[in-house]
Amino acid sequence: MAGLDALLYRSEPTSWERFWASPALYLAQRVYHRTKRGPPTHVDEESLIRVVCISDTHNSHLSQPPLPEGDLLIHAGDLTHSGTPTEVAEVLAWLSSQPHAHKVVIAGNHDGALVDPAMRDQLLQAHPTLQYLEDAATQITVRGRTLRIYGSPRTPKNGGGSFHYPRARPDVLVTHGPPFAHLDLGSTTGCTALLTTLWRVRPRLHIFGHIHGARGVEFATWGRAQLAYEDVCRAKGGWVAFARLVVWTTVEKFGAWWNPSTAEGTILVNAAAVGGLRDEKRRGAIDVYI
Repeated sequence: MAGLDALLYRSEPTSWERFWASPALYLAQRVYHRTKRGPPTHVDEESLIRVVCISDTHNSHLSQPPLPEGDLLIHAGDLTHSGTPTEVAEVLAWLSSQPHAHKVVIAGNHDGALVDPAMRDQLLQAHPTLQYLEDAATQITVRGRTLRIYGSPRTPKNGGGSFHYPRARPDVLVTHGPPFAHLDLGSTTGCTALLTTLWRVRPRLHIFGHIHGARGVEFATWGRAQLAYEDVCRAKGGWVAFARLVVWTTVEKFGAWWNPSTAEGTILVNAAAVGGLRDEKRRGAIDVYI
């Protein structure tokens, strides 16, 4: 059991270890994350939709900090640890009891009871205020604004694969796993097929979890510097791609100074609620405005 614990609860590598593993990749991550634009700031938040994002609660829902107020609550999967019907029912009841006007949920790889259609329908029947999405879309209206939301529980292995991501652009995309190279612990676990889809559909907001140690918020502007950064990640540290990253980061930085208008892009949110070496931390939800 000690050997299994050592495998499951490995500590994160130090900065020195990451540098020696791939100097170009380590430096690219430092350059990209220190210089990229943050999510846009809004003066009039009353005209915006407040989205409360949470994922990977793993049965810890009752010990999490209270959820913030908001217009839309989204849970991006891994509601439970073992995925039994009892566990899933308890978390669905907790979500259903929240005061948010709109509530969307997808399954994660730990939510086995939601795999069987009959069991899934039986569990969801008791909670009509929850909108469950499985490779499907829905629309909600908030203060006269319509949001298109697409949800998929897929968590593919490295290298991508074929998945039912949306052809049309949603305003909000919800997946359980992260895209390749973004909030995925250094591009080791994200989905390349999902990243390709994001470049095509570019939603306003993408919510996910799965990788507990990569929790956070990032703003993707879909520019040449981001593309160069992803190329470094694909090559596991290529110096040519790193040089392009430096050049395009400089160009885009000067462009932002000359034209400081808010850049369009996608807010990426890894909303994993548990964290720490043994998932002992309770970090709550992340709220964003769109």
